Amino acid sequence: MSSASKLATLIFAACALIAGAWFAIKPFFKEHQAAIEKEKEEQFEREISDAKVTSSLKIAGDSYLGYFFASAKQTKKEAARQGLAIDWTDDGAAVSERVAKLAKGEYDIIAIPAAEYLIHGHASNFPGVIVAGIARSNGGDGIVALKDKLPNNDITDLNDASLEWVYTGESPSEFLVDITVKDLDLFNLRAADTAGGKQRGSWRKPLGSSPEVFARAMNGQGDAFVMWEPDISRALKKNPNLTYVWGSDKFAGYIIDYFVVNKKTLANREDDVLRYFKAYFRSLDHYRRHAEERTTDMARWADIDRDAIEAIVDQKKIDWLDLHDNCQFQFGIATQGSTIQPQEGVIDTILSCADVLVDTGRIGSSDISDPYRLVNSRIVESLKNTAPRNLGKNGQALIDFEPLEDAEWDKLREVAKLQVRPIRFRNKTEFEVGAAAEADKIAKLLSVNYPSYRVIIRGHTGGEDSPENRDLSSLRAEVIAKRLILVHGFDEDRLRIQGVGSSQPPELRPGENPRSRAYRGRVPRVEAILIERGGL
Repeated sequence: MSSASKLATLIFAACALIAGAWFAIKPFFKEHQAAIEKEKEEQFEREISDAKVTSSLKIAGDSYLGYFFASAKQTKKEAARQGLAIDWTDDGAAVSERVAKLAKGEYDIIAIPAAEYLIHGHASNFPGVIVAGIARSNGGDGIVALKDKLPNNDITDLNDASLEWVYTGESPSEFLVDITVKDLDLFNLRAADTAGGKQRGSWRKPLGSSPEVFARAMNGQGDAFVMWEPDISRALKKNPNLTYVWGSDKFAGYIIDYFVVNKKTLANREDDVLRYFKAYFRSLDHYRRHAEERTTDMARWADIDRDAIEAIVDQKKIDWLDLHDNCQFQFGIATQGSTIQPQEGVIDTILSCADVLVDTGRIGSSDISDPYRLVNSRIVESLKNTAPRNLGKNGQALIDFEPLEDAEWDKLREVAKLQVRPIRFRNKTEFEVGAAAEADKIAKLLSVNYPSYRVIIRGHTGGEDSPENRDLSSLRAEVIAKRLILVHGFDEDRLRIQGVGSSQPPELRPGENPRSRAYRGRVPRVEAILIERGGL
């Protein structure tokens, strides 16, 4: 090849290389140019108007009314004043996808129930940290059922695997089902779950959303329906054959929603995150002081009538957490003027939820080894002195139970029997190894998750129904009660001791033989019975 030909070839190759490089970088060049043009336009808007926004955060949740303040009109207004835009996405309760997008950086902040973050966050090595509590569900999630399926008007009437429970899968509704089955020992449903393997029991009928469950409830396609507000109120109003059975108003410390911030967003844009939460808590305070505006904006946001909104708010079915609540009762941060010991409610909630999820096989026993790894208290710590006023001091103090006579106790209704592991004694009143730890688990369950109930500690024995056995069962119940009072600080007026000997043997479970070792091992036991509070 001649020198001229080689030169031509080199020039052609160089041109081809340059052209290829140009086509490769052209999209990036266009994006860069577009960004420059956009910045010029925004700069022009700031110069020609009162425009303030210089950055934005992408935040995701769904239509649960508890999330109203996260993207409310007033919150957006407060954020814009600080130069921040809120880009809110309602993903229709696609919780798994919500966490996945947080992990990819497509969302900066998500609103999510604690249990759902434990389930879905583990798969992504927990891409975010919990920085603030949103709301406690206090009846905002519940179970309604057809009245003819409730002969005793009691949740235990639903301990029947032939009934159909309809609920939103991968949501607080499913977690409410799991809590109910575990804590109240609905053993027929548990046995069906075990027999069903990974698919679990055929009594479970998960759907894609609460509105779908609502539609089934309207048509009577099922027996029990698990929903959240405002669908619960709508269902009870429109279908007279339904009644409310059980829900998040019956317990505490399980169904709490939190803000989770992407770790990289928090590391790189903490000022923006602080601005958002400053706006959020100011908005919450604003709406508490302007009830009429709150009702109007909530009704518009949720697309339901004002009466339904006022009923939900007045009945406190959703207990929103203000800045004081977050500091004092969620993140263990003392606030000025408070005489109540700060509590780490977020840690209690993580551990309580993990217990249920491990018990139901949703997560492994070692998946949540350090709950503090999932939490960052720096945001509320930074904001604790910015609250316009000290809010949230209602209902958080310990309950002072009024002393009752036996006749008054007898008038109170038994609400439910908690599932507790057997507490065994080596002799009449001395714990076997490990039994004290089981008693302590009862104390935690009653303190954190069922704090508003009185409790009967009921002892049972095997053998004959004799006075001696009744005395023994009473002594063992007294041992548990004394441990709750002396070790865990329980109000003694909250507890009642009963010994019933062998007069109330446990109910047989599916396929269980009354002569089997397993059944006979369950006969001597101590039970914790939840009793309506009564008194003042």
